[in-house]
Amino acid sequence: MNDSIALAAALAREYEGLSLRPYICPAGYWTIGYGNRCLADGAAVTARTRPITRQQAEDLLLFTLAGLRLKLRALIHVPVTPNQEAALLDWQYNLGTSAIAGSTLLRLLNSGQTIAAGEQLLLWDHMHRNGHLVRVPGLTRRRQAEWHLYVGATGAGSSVPSSPTPSNPTENLNMAELYRLKANA
Repeated sequence: MNDSIALAAALAREYEGLSLRPYICPAGYWTIGYGNRCLADGAAVTARTRPITRQQAEDLLLFTLAGLRLKLRALIHVPVTPNQEAALLDWQYNLGTSAIAGSTLLRLLNSGQTIAAGEQLLLWDHMHRNGHLVRVPGLTRRRQAEWHLYVGATGAGSSVPSSPTPSNPTENLNMAELYRLKANA
């Protein structure tokens, strides 16, 4: 498999999880499927959004990634491999196009510093909680997976620390499972 959308979709499926009903993500947005904030018609997901099927979630994920890839390709001015593009695409899917558009990662990549650009992926494992920036183990694992995919195409021998052993059993849950647990608590 060398298609960047297929590779990015595999990462998104693993790290976003699947919810066929709307739920509020940690950033406070209504989402559905594999972490989509909008439906294919551009409508925002709300509490009143109807549940979707697994196939609709899959179609929405691929549709969203295809649109994001067009935006990503407009920002990147150097050749990248499908694996590098997939890693960047998953990062963009998780954080948004605006995050990559103004990033050091993009500046480094476009200046030809491919490995240094990829290392920037690892820095984006924090989130705002109660007004504080905190490291999120699930995001750390996702960034490491993106990094491994990214460098796998370059032949670089760089390594990242292994994933920490979770001290909290919910750290191994994907996002959708965690939201369902919180909603039922």
